[in-house]
Amino acid sequence: MSPDSPMGRSGAEPSVRRAVERPDGYPAYGDVLGETLAGLRGLGRDRIVRAGLLVVLAALALKVYVLSASYFVEDDFLFFAAAHAQDLSPEYLLELHKGHFMPGALFLVYAQTAFGPYHWASAAGTMLLLQAVALLVFFRLVWELFGRRWALLVPLTVYALAPLTVPVLGWWSAALNAVPFQLAIVLSLLWTVRFLRTGNPLFSWWAVGAVVFGMLFSVKALFLPPLLLVVAVAFLYPGGPLTALGRALRAHGAHWWTMAGVSAGYLVLYLSRQRASTSGEGASVPDAEVVAHLVRRMLGEVFPTGALGGPFEWGPVTPAGGLVDPLGPVLVGAWVVFAVIVLVSLWVRRASWRAWVILAGYLVFVDAVPTVIARGGVYGEVGSDPRYVADAALVFALVLALAFLATKEERARAWVGGQGSGRPVQLVYPSRAVWVAATAVTLVYAGSAAYSTHTYAGTLSGDRQRAYLANVRASLDDVPRDAGLYSRAVPDDIVLEWNGPRRLSSYVLSPLADREVAARMYAPEESDSAYVFDDEGRLVEAAPTARANAFRPPEGEECMPSWDGLMSWSVWEVGGIEQVATIGYTSEEDAALVVVVGEEEVRTELPAAPEGGFWYVPVSERDTTFTLFTDAGGTCVTWASLGQLFPASQVAEEGAEAEEGEEAEDAGAAASGGQGSRTGGGRG
Repeated sequence: MSPDSPMGRSGAEPSVRRAVERPDGYPAYGDVLGETLAGLRGLGRDRIVRAGLLVVLAALALKVYVLSASYFVEDDFLFFAAAHAQDLSPEYLLELHKGHFMPGALFLVYAQTAFGPYHWASAAGTMLLLQAVALLVFFRLVWELFGRRWALLVPLTVYALAPLTVPVLGWWSAALNAVPFQLAIVLSLLWTVRFLRTGNPLFSWWAVGAVVFGMLFSVKALFLPPLLLVVAVAFLYPGGPLTALGRALRAHGAHWWTMAGVSAGYLVLYLSRQRASTSGEGASVPDAEVVAHLVRRMLGEVFPTGALGGPFEWGPVTPAGGLVDPLGPVLVGAWVVFAVIVLVSLWVRRASWRAWVILAGYLVFVDAVPTVIARGGVYGEVGSDPRYVADAALVFALVLALAFLATKEERARAWVGGQGSGRPVQLVYPSRAVWVAATAVTLVYAGSAAYSTHTYAGTLSGDRQRAYLANVRASLDDVPRDAGLYSRAVPDDIVLEWNGPRRLSSYVLSPLADREVAARMYAPEESDSAYVFDDEGRLVEAAPTARANAFRPPEGEECMPSWDGLMSWSVWEVGGIEQVATIGYTSEEDAALVVVVGEEEVRTELPAAPEGGFWYVPVSERDTTFTLFTDAGGTCVTWASLGQLFPASQVAEEGAEAEEGEEAEDAGAAASGGQGSRTGGGRG
């Protein structure tokens, strides 16, 4: 049967669902479930179903390939750390994360942290499962909209293989928002279509539930009710846009007003949480220049190249993967192909303009506007991130189908002469050449998308993060019982520097420790030995650096001078959980020690160390004065420093390099002096 034909080539009547009288009312949930299960029988023998499942399996295989190269990075660590540090409470679930309101996602994070923190297979596997369900439901949606036809494989392939959906799946914290939201889109559309066709209120409530489900994961779900209404008005209700809108409100007003109420209630809740947030990471005041750059990147470069199988090569590369900065020929080619698709659809079918208006509106109001509000005051390069338009790949695939295929309602109205629509729907009968061309274009798209997915996997650094966490796990399995576990920033390729205290090892790595060790990491204790995590994730001996806030006895003296045990120095302000006062000393007996920084006073006891030792005292106060009180008669202080600790091997290397530099300077000065003497002698 031709995709847009009201009858097959043989002249048979079209397969259009007719109203069925139900004397006993609408079917209940059990009846609907029974009908669904009955409808699944025999589908395995349907060639179109088999082909569609092959497309889905191929797409999932590519996504598994990407996930095997990916691993936890950046916000993933922050999610695990926050879940480990808090209880499962409304405050935790309703807190904004960098402007995102996502209680459902945070619940999944909490569950993952409780049962398997930093376990990639289960975390990524959950997202992959949801993505697979979204693909299957999309297949069911287009089948519901257009009926059984081979043309359904085209939009299915476009969505299933879309490169735009790959980066967002490979980054767990981004997938927590995007993948459930994609599932919510297709479920709400499917159940809305079924409600409008059957009138069964059960499907109406399911559609509302799907919208609420999406709102638990993504703020973008605020725009789902308008999307559902626009699609229905454009392609399901008869008449022009205004006429169809009026019919929608008259025929199903309760449904649409309920949807509007859900959106309004969600908006109020989100704004209230925005005001209550203390993170300062929500909405910002957009900068016009930044906004222009961001939107140009997002809608002018990233979307067209990614939607049509590009960008082939990804860059620049971030710790979370490659961004999209397409080459000139690729970008121009994408726009040319996009323009050809639109023009051909307008020639084939008059109503296709409605589909493209839906896509344009979605890109502007659902993707661009929220991104501008959240990131428009930062920098325009944010627009190069394909994750912000990942959901648009799904909408593009649906719009592509709506632009070329007539829905069952349109075919039915065309069959009866266009009653209620003003004029019949334009229908064409594609020739065999058209089908061959469509198949060829689809295969070219599939090859391009697969290649882009392959090259994206090459930008991922999952092996690095995987090795880092493996070293952390091994180190935490054998922690010295009395050692001090002190905090230090994890490397930039684990958590970026601008996250501040949230990138400290005591926060990021504690989910991997048992309860006792985690407590020692959260609240470091005084100790005669110090350990920190190095840049490879190994727990190693630590030492203070001599570059800042470090003090030694004057030359020729063994001990620090004091005024009856009182010593005080001016220091650079550091502060925080990672700040440690390091005391080097000798003492025949245990001795009292008081460390004072600002308003914080720590009283401790130095163990006897006749041969010399070090004592590490965590002190988090931020101040410019560092003070010690000791027993002047029995304690000889040989070193005092205030600041962060570093791997001892790193400190030793820096010290050796500094000594070599000083020796080189001394040698240079001596040579210069000798040369000067020889020159002077010659002149004399």
